Amino acid sequence: MKLLLHCCCAPCSIACIEHLAAEAIAPMLFWYNPNIHPFTEYQSRRDALRAFVSAKNLPLECIDEYGLLSFLEQIGNTTAFPDRCDVCYRMRLEQTAAFAAKHGFDAFSTTLLISPYQQHDTIRRLGEALAAQYGIAFVYRDFRPLFREGQNQARALGLYMQKYCGCMLSEREKGKEKREKSDVIDPFFQRLTLITGAEALERLRQTRVLIFGVGGVGSWCAEALVRSGVGKIGIVDFDTVCASNVNRQVQATSRTLGHSKVAVLQKRLREINPHCEVTTWETLFSRENAVTDADDSGICRSIAQADYVIDAIDTFPHKLDLIETCCAASPCKQGGVKLFSSMGMAKKMDPTRIRIAGIWETRGCSLARLVRQGLRQRGFSGDFTVVYSDEQLDQHNDCDAAPNGKKINGSAVTVTASAGMALASLVLRDVALERQ
Repeated sequence: MKLLLHCCCAPCSIACIEHLAAEAIAPMLFWYNPNIHPFTEYQSRRDALRAFVSAKNLPLECIDEYGLLSFLEQIGNTTAFPDRCDVCYRMRLEQTAAFAAKHGFDAFSTTLLISPYQQHDTIRRLGEALAAQYGIAFVYRDFRPLFREGQNQARALGLYMQKYCGCMLSEREKGKEKREKSDVIDPFFQRLTLITGAEALERLRQTRVLIFGVGGVGSWCAEALVRSGVGKIGIVDFDTVCASNVNRQVQATSRTLGHSKVAVLQKRLREINPHCEVTTWETLFSRENAVTDADDSGICRSIAQADYVIDAIDTFPHKLDLIETCCAASPCKQGGVKLFSSMGMAKKMDPTRIRIAGIWETRGCSLARLVRQGLRQRGFSGDFTVVYSDEQLDQHNDCDAAPNGKKINGSAVTVTASAGMALASLVLRDVALERQ
C-alpha cells in the first residue's frame, strides 16, 4: 500500500511509523498544519519533524505555510465557534487527501490518531468522507495505546515536546486551566506543591508507576510515591508478611503477620491518599508470564502502559527477567517505559553510601556485578538507572540459615528505606523537574 501519512508533530509520528512498519507499510510523511500558533511554535514542531525524518532517513513532503489567517477565516474568527476542531481536522485532512489523490497514493491517514486528546470519531468520519470525495482510501488505526511510548521515545531523542494541540484557542484555554488549577492546592500535597508548582503536581497525578517487590526497598518506595501525589500505583509481590519483615518493611507489623504483602500495603496506601489508584498482583514475575501472560494478570500490559517501573525484586533470575522485559527492543510492546532498579541493600549499615548510576557504571556492589554478568550471558547490552550501595561488607557480617534451610542476609531499615526513597526520588524529579 502506498500511504500518505499526515504528521501533526514528531512525537506523535514515531510510534505510528513503527506500528505501520510492522504491517509492512512504509508511508510518505506529509506536513501541513496551518492551525499551529504562534509562529515560534510552528517552527519548533516543523523543525523537530524535519530533524527526526533526517535522522531516520524517512521521506517527507512539507507544505510549509504558516496559515494563521486562513485558519481563523475557516473557523469564523471567534473563540465561541462550536465546531472549530471539526474545521481544523478537515483543513489538514483535506489537504492530505488532495495531495494523495494527485500524486498516485492508494490511501492517506494521520498521526492525530495516536493522541488520546483528539476526537477519534470525528477524525474517522471526516477521513472517510474525504476518501470518498477524492477516490482513495482512508486508513484508520487506533494508535492511542502507543501514545506514551511515542512520547518517551521523543524525549529520549531530545525532540521538541509541545504542551497543547497547536491552535491559539486551545493555548488560551490551557492557560486559563493552569490559572484555575494554580488557585486550588490539594492540602495533602501543599508542601510539595510549594517546591514543584501545581502543574508538576498535576503531572504526578497522571503518572503510572509499577513496583515489583514490596519488601524492605519497594514498600518504602511505594509509600513515598503515594505521599508525593502519584496517581496510579501497581504493586507486585507473591509473598506474605512474616516476623522477620517487621524490622524493615513498611506494611509489616505484629497485626499483619501472615497476610498478603500487597493486600496490606494496598490498604495502607489508600488510607494515605484515597484518590490514588492502587492495583495489586499477588504473583511472582518471571520470564514465563512475561512472555505469555499465562496467569491472565495483565502484568505485561501494565508494563507497556506504565510511565515508570521500579525493580525491587530480590530473586536473581526474576530480576533479570524483569529488566529484559522492560528494556526489550520490541517498540510496540514494552519499549518506552523507564526502569529504575534497586541493587543489593542487604548486609549494609550506612545509608550515606547509597549511590545512583547506570548499571554498567556501578562499583562495589556484588549484586550489581552479578546482574551485569547475567545480562551479558543473555546477550543484553541496554542501560538503565540503578540505586546501589558501595559500602564494603565486613568479614564478620555473615548470613544465617532460616528454618527452611535457605540462606538469609541481615538488613537494616535505615538502608533499605533510604534506597526506596532514592528510587521514589528518581521518579519524582523526573516528572516534576525534568519533564517540562
